[in-house]
Amino acid sequence: MTNAFILFLVSAIVSPLLYRQGVLKLLALGMTLLAFGFSNTVIGLSGFENNPAVTLFIQILSAVIFAFILHERDEHLITQSLFLAVVSIALLQSSTLVTFIISFEALSLISVIITLGFNNSTQAQGAIRIFIAGAIATAIMMIGVSFLLLSGANLNSALPKNRDILTITGVLIIFTALFYKMTIFPMHNWAVSTYANISSDRAALLSGVAKSVSVVAIFKFFAPYLTNMSNEILLSIAILAIITMTIGNFMALFREKLSSILAYSSIAHSGYMLLAFAFVNSKYASSGILYMAIAYIFMQTASFLILDILKNRHNIETLTDIKGLSSYSPILSMFFTIQLLSLAGIPLLAGFMGKAILFYAGIDVGMLTVVLIALLNSALSVAYYAWIIKHIYFDKAQEGRKKYIDKSIFLSQMILLIGTILYGIYVYKILNVSIFLLH
Repeated sequence: MTNAFILFLVSAIVSPLLYRQGVLKLLALGMTLLAFGFSNTVIGLSGFENNPAVTLFIQILSAVIFAFILHERDEHLITQSLFLAVVSIALLQSSTLVTFIISFEALSLISVIITLGFNNSTQAQGAIRIFIAGAIATAIMMIGVSFLLLSGANLNSALPKNRDILTITGVLIIFTALFYKMTIFPMHNWAVSTYANISSDRAALLSGVAKSVSVVAIFKFFAPYLTNMSNEILLSIAILAIITMTIGNFMALFREKLSSILAYSSIAHSGYMLLAFAFVNSKYASSGILYMAIAYIFMQTASFLILDILKNRHNIETLTDIKGLSSYSPILSMFFTIQLLSLAGIPLLAGFMGKAILFYAGIDVGMLTVVLIALLNSALSVAYYAWIIKHIYFDKAQEGRKKYIDKSIFLSQMILLIGTILYGIYVYKILNVSIFLLH
């Protein structure tokens, strides 16, 4: 376990004592900076281990949490973001089945708590959906664990290497349960209601942070077992990925509410990331999933935080409302546009590199048809991102709109923007450490 875990844990526990004293944000920002600096130092704790790929992702997680705290004014949500960082690090470093399950359930619990700050029935519906989805996922996971126990597996070790029917069934059932957190078809509907209906700053934590952490941790834990799995199973995973991204992209095309568009976009990206599991026998799969997760945590968190600003400062929630945004908020428009272009997979941005490496992994294992369909989906997604940008720059704004962006919000978005641009160009670091996800 890294010292970053301890730093986040201490700051999360202490933070409620500092409410209304004006120093909570300063403490949280300072401890997050320390966590970034100490992400590669390790303390001994059974069931957890660190490696260069996890260290890199913890550094990026710390940077994103730092940007979130800069943006956020709700003291309770700042505390929840610190606890989210704690359980995220635990999940990323889990090396045994028992620590993985406990950490994953802790992440699910924090995710439910994050949604509880609702102010109306619509937001309450989003909170209820994630609670029900988490409960179902837990039940399915326990069934899978039962199969592993029947096969003689040891919960205090990694996934067993046995290939008997009980072990394979148990692993696949647990893997299927995790589809709820990854928002994979047909377990994706809760995400649309939750991400689109809760406040956008909370959606930024769930869709941007928790989901990215989950994908990396699941790949790190399950991919070594999935290697050399039968072609039928890997093809089934690829088909689920294609269905997921297609549903996400097509449904996003017909949404008017901006948060709904991003919610369906999130589901589409789940499909792209699931491809890494289908392409697991390629040496590029680990690079692709790590790159996709890094790109996604920056651009998705930034996009939902921008929606939070648009809602609270400009009362903007729909495509109609956002018309002409560039005329009265050019800086915010610039931030939003670049993140949307990255989500669309435009070159020189992180979103493009993530998809490019992942698609190359598919070519490497011979799944050319799957890659072609994924490419067509990526091209389709450009339509609804471009449609938002068109409204921002080429339509006339409603009267009475006022300029607004404060220094902390500017700095928050700048950190996330630098991440999106930097990792669109600085490829070597991710490629160099990604191999450790499979070891």
